[in-house]
Amino acid sequence: MPIIISIPKRSLRTDASDLSSRKLLDIASDKRQTRSDIDITSAIVELKTRRHYLKELVDQGLLNEG
Repeated sequence: MPIIISIPKRSLRTDASDLSSRKLLDIASDKRQTRSDIDITSAIVELKTRRHYLKELVDQGLLNEG
């Protein structure tokens, strides 16, 4: 089952796996709280799966070290 993320200004939801790791980090780090918790969690899960930007997620308090 794919991880799905809403992209503003698009009518359809997008598979997280179709987005770049940088875009996923931007979604996870969105300080404006314009994203749903589901979108943020989906972005974090996809980054963890790819093992990309883990240090940045830990530094921002979005992911526990472990």
